[in-house]
Amino acid sequence: MKSRKKLLSLSAAAVLSLSLAGQSFAATSTFTDLEQVAAKDKIISLQSQGLVSGVSSDLFQPDAALTASQGVQMIVKALGLNLNAINFFKAPQATDYFAKANNDAWYAQSLIIAANNDLKLDTELDPNQKWTKEMFTKELLIALDGHNIMHMMKLPPIAIKDKDDITLDALGAIQAAIYKGITTLDADGNFHPQADITRAQAAEMIYNSLKYIHPATGQISTPDSTGDVPRNGQSQPMIPADGQTGQVKADSNVYENTQYGFRFTLPNSWKGYTIVTDKWEGLSVSDSQAANVVESGAKISIRHPEWTSEQPRQDIPILVFTVDQWNELQQDKFHIGAAPIGPSELVRNDKYVFALPARYNFAYPEGYQEVEDILKSNPIQPIS
Repeated sequence: MKSRKKLLSLSAAAVLSLSLAGQSFAATSTFTDLEQVAAKDKIISLQSQGLVSGVSSDLFQPDAALTASQGVQMIVKALGLNLNAINFFKAPQATDYFAKANNDAWYAQSLIIAANNDLKLDTELDPNQKWTKEMFTKELLIALDGHNIMHMMKLPPIAIKDKDDITLDALGAIQAAIYKGITTLDADGNFHPQADITRAQAAEMIYNSLKYIHPATGQISTPDSTGDVPRNGQSQPMIPADGQTGQVKADSNVYENTQYGFRFTLPNSWKGYTIVTDKWEGLSVSDSQAANVVESGAKISIRHPEWTSEQPRQDIPILVFTVDQWNELQQDKFHIGAAPIGPSELVRNDKYVFALPARYNFAYPEGYQEVEDILKSNPIQPIS
């Protein structure tokens, strides 16, 4: 992945002021037309996080057909995409990328963001065109996969009765979406790929995508070594807690990792925190090896004591790089996560660099603001 930053002439922050007139983004009042909608709770949840918008402050129009512009906006918001890392020679316009767009329309900014974040939309996109289930599913899965949020993989055969109605280049995305629980077949095993997708159906797929990306139970893996120290002051290997391997119950508000050499100070309200270990993977930038994992390292997440599977909260994720790995990442020799933004350095010691993943909190779970405040206080320090 080569850097896509353009020479500085106009701050991208100025671009963010583009008008969104014509589409309400109010999330302070609940939509009043969802009573008979099965996905009501999911839509309200997305609304409260600012990830879906209504056609007015109180109407969502769940049964209306989704337009391309509405679909693009949903995807852009779900992925947390923006223009913050991009500089432009001149203020971009939607028609620079999509000839049929209207530069004064409410959707203009979303199209600009999509075009500059590799969503690979057709330049002949008609923003007012109604999207079918096939179209939205394909664009959503390609966007998630293209930003390394959800990789396509070889899937077991999935029986779809109306498979012959699916366009060949959309079949893989639809099968992946079904397999991952993002969408479902009807009671008869049909997908109805050429039917218009409703706004409610699209919103539900967005919600299910975020749930897949951030499963309530988290991804737990067994640590490769025994360098973590429980907070009772005794040097012991990491041990299972609450029946899950790779976690340690904490009795104080300071987490000290002797394996990699850092100390993280937490507020008193985090006493009893849990440590969850996982790993990051770096992918090749070569077109011929784009899916190949060429680097990997530890991911250590500090979890709030009030976190539960029913009510998950924002973790504090820390990626661990060797100094050489970090330098190669800065040189675009491999990439991690959503382009074009990479992890941000927190602190380092002689051997390791500790970094925060890009857009780690884009789904805005409970407690995300508290974690942001903690990170602003420089809580992590290197130890020898």
